[in-house]
Amino acid sequence: MRKGVKKGIKQGIEQGIVQGMVQGIVKGKVSLLKELLRQKWELTERDEKDLDSLNEEEVNQIVQVLNRINTPKDLHDQLKKLSDSKHQAERHAQFSFSHD
Repeated sequence: MRKGVKKGIKQGIEQGIVQGMVQGIVKGKVSLLKELLRQKWELTERDEKDLDSLNEEEVNQIVQVLNRINTPKDLHDQLKKLSDSKHQAERHAQFSFSHD
């Protein structure tokens, strides 16, 4: 019994470390993205909050189109696209579950 508990604790710690590393990488990418955008214009508090809320996939999508983001409006348009696609995926998932 104790061996199983120790193994479970060890696995939990390892998973926590990996999760922490992934979160740190995402925060680092967001910080770098903010810095690059600040070189183009001054970010608003809302811009920073929106960027902080992105997950890793969304950060990567923004980075892929970074050369097309030249104004605050461009950034807001890209964030809206991400938000719209996220909500569409959530609605699709809810619809799928309701018909099971």
